[in-house]
Amino acid sequence: MSASAKIAILGAGSWGATLARIFAIAGKQVCLYTRDSVKAEFINRQHEITKPIAVSIPESVRASSDLGEVLADARIVIFCCTSQSVRELANNVAPLIEKNSATPPIIVSAVKGLELETLYRMSEVIHEVIPGLEVCCLSGPNLAPEIVRGLPAASVIASADSKTAGIIQQELSISKFRLYTNNDMIGVELGGTLKNVIAIAAGGADGLKLGSNAKAALLTRGLAEMTRLAVSMGAKPLTLAGLAGMGDLLATCETTASRNYRLGNEFVKGKALTQIFAEIGAVVEGVPTARAVCELSKRLKIDMPIAQQVDEGLSGKTSAEGAIMTLMSRPLGSEQ
Repeated sequence: MSASAKIAILGAGSWGATLARIFAIAGKQVCLYTRDSVKAEFINRQHEITKPIAVSIPESVRASSDLGEVLADARIVIFCCTSQSVRELANNVAPLIEKNSATPPIIVSAVKGLELETLYRMSEVIHEVIPGLEVCCLSGPNLAPEIVRGLPAASVIASADSKTAGIIQQELSISKFRLYTNNDMIGVELGGTLKNVIAIAAGGADGLKLGSNAKAALLTRGLAEMTRLAVSMGAKPLTLAGLAGMGDLLATCETTASRNYRLGNEFVKGKALTQIFAEIGAVVEGVPTARAVCELSKRLKIDMPIAQQVDEGLSGKTSAEGAIMTLMSRPLGSEQ
């Protein structure tokens, strides 16, 4: 790929806008898709988004609600939508790629979640809808508010094909945004997905002021849950100890910059989910993920007590105090 290779970013929320900003500042050609034509016009006029977080967008970025325009001649296509809208977006993208691209682009999923209906990872959804294209995933401890401020961050680009991962690593690695490659797509995607559920629990623990000992135990046992499920699905254990697993977990379990942490923190104080969603102003991926993870754990017969209590708490089947007592009264056993 050339230095001027066009990057199409599909989704103008906080993460999509953040990626558009940092890549454009680095001199890359970026086009940003939003299905909202009014929002596209606002971005092109004001060069910013104002919610769910404020992001200043360079004038070189062209925003459009015309998906064909955004995809035309793109060499890298980055999905930055919500997990439950990936299939619909991929269905819209598929014929346009065939129509507009002499050389098919490389697809990058920057979405963390599982499709509720199928329990598929995002790359699996995209592969099913757009077969034959190279699909990578981007995941790691990447809190958008920090990256917008120019703070350094590292992430992982994963692909089953090391050459493809290397191409995207070279194209998307820029100053203060360092990418590492990994060939474990399952581990990288599940790490970024599963930590959202634990982050809700971590926010709840802090909201209840349970202390550092409880928080450390929660994160450690949460990582053990994440690893058990991921490995049972074919992931490598070391991936969950890396940036896309433990790294992302630590980042999202410590700050209200994480939507999932914030939701858990507010929920245990008595706020309704609808009120929290309205205040955050964006999808909180850990909520549908908790449901999907519990279904996966049942199918695979994997014990995931923290995820189960998060899901039951969010669905009103138990209280925060009840969830804690359930976890603390489980049968004694080995840490391993």
